[in-house]
Amino acid sequence: MNEAARQSKKLTIALIFFLVVGGLGFLVYRSTVPSAPAATPNPTVNLVPLKIVFTKLFNVQNNDYDFLARVNNPNLNYGSANVEYTLTFYGASNQQVSTKTGNFYILPGQTKHVVNLPLLFQEPVSRADFKIASVDWQKLDQLAASGVALLTRKSSFVSINQSGVFAKAGGEIFNGSDFDLNRVDVVIVALDHTETPIAVSKTEIRTFLAKTTRGFEVTWPAPFVGQVSRIDAEAGTNVFENSNFLRAYGGQEKFKQLY
Repeated sequence: MNEAARQSKKLTIALIFFLVVGGLGFLVYRSTVPSAPAATPNPTVNLVPLKIVFTKLFNVQNNDYDFLARVNNPNLNYGSANVEYTLTFYGASNQQVSTKTGNFYILPGQTKHVVNLPLLFQEPVSRADFKIASVDWQKLDQLAASGVALLTRKSSFVSINQSGVFAKAGGEIFNGSDFDLNRVDVVIVALDHTETPIAVSKTEIRTFLAKTTRGFEVTWPAPFVGQVSRIDAEAGTNVFENSNFLRAYGGQEKFKQLY
């Protein structure tokens, strides 16, 4: 065997040696160093944004206003304990008068009223822009959400026309669930014969025991335009809050979506 053949054989053996040693080293490395975790899927990809059905600004008297919005959550498995929004108010000349923030909760598949009142300004306001700022999404199946049954009964409206009280509305709410609720929010909307809101108010019920009925009543201090045909009283509670004794309904999947 000549010198060239011997050198070629040495190179081949050395190459095989390094390949074997390198392969073994790579296998040892892979077995001791964990692989990079897969990217967590973004739940917002498959969620539909909250839909603003309508908004309305009511002039109660002078520069005193009430605001009403109707909001729909198209998602059947995700709701929110905290939806943050902004209200921007404009004057007669379309100049910005003020900006306020607020928040509300919403259940999966729910359509609900959102109110902000009273709103007091130093000058007249002509309109209000309502925008969702962020949503703290939380998974909650519809079966869990429907476990809290609040049924409104015997809603009524009466014109008073006395000093300081123009009208009042009231009714009863039945807690058909098996849960004692710390707080129940009640939004009352007065509607005319065309189902157009002409006034709004709100109240709350504290310590609402299971399988019991509680009454509610609100008053309006000043006259409003239109004839009331019926009252829409909407009762709800934030099932995501531990303070409402519904901890078992809180899901594990939570995240915030900015708009």
